Amino acid sequence: MPEYEDNPAGRLRTLLIELHQTPPNHGAWDAAARLLVPTASPSSPDALRAMTRLLELPGDVRAAVGALDEDDEEKEHLVEHLDKVEAFLTSVTNRNNTLGQAFQVFAVGGDVPNSAAVQSLGTCSRRLHRLSPEPVIPREEIDRLIQSVTALMDEIRASSLESAAKLLLLHHLHRLLQALDLIRVTGTAPVEESFDAFLGAVTRNGEAMQDVGKRGLTERLTACLGAVKTAIDIARGIHQFGTETHAVIEQGTHAIEQAGRLLS
Repeated sequence: MPEYEDNPAGRLRTLLIELHQTPPNHGAWDAAARLLVPTASPSSPDALRAMTRLLELPGDVRAAVGALDEDDEEKEHLVEHLDKVEAFLTSVTNRNNTLGQAFQVFAVGGDVPNSAAVQSLGTCSRRLHRLSPEPVIPREEIDRLIQSVTALMDEIRASSLESAAKLLLLHHLHRLLQALDLIRVTGTAPVEESFDAFLGAVTRNGEAMQDVGKRGLTERLTACLGAVKTAIDIARGIHQFGTETHAVIEQGTHAIEQAGRLLS
């Protein structure tokens, strides 16, 4: 059965499955931090930020389920085992716990993929995929964007840009890079937000952008931001098509059910 990452339940399920592939005797915090931000030290500010956002992911699941047009009993069923996942994530924050110890919270015996909590997340994810999917940028494209943003940051650091222009660009590129790094947890929304903030800063700081042009960096900056914009637009286009397709299918199913009642 297909699994989806266009909703917080699917993203949380995928992260748990991938984390389970780490040897159980590894430290839980270090293993989770390396999964989320493999290029950063587990004790770095970026790792702490990523872990904080991971702890908020079950709340995202509850919010997404709460927004569904379902009765309260069904909503409760969709998040039935989420409290155990929250307890697991809390256990991960204890630096003394191994990954195996943390997983015992909801997967006694270590069978994480077949645990009730992970199976429940799969059910919830499929429901959210059908009723409330989010845009998704493919992982391969995310990797390319991360490489592009990182390379541009290195180029700007080594450039002769004025300090104000350099700090402006590096600040917004770093925010964009953080959003791309955490897209597996947060989805695409923070990427769009950081991109829009970057464009706003460029528009407001014409003098700094003139300096960028003088140093011959305009083309590189435009290409990098253009690639991010294209990835967002494609994800949104596919999302819109999928949403419209689901609506047509739902309408067709409803019509068939009505016809069946009339003929019976």
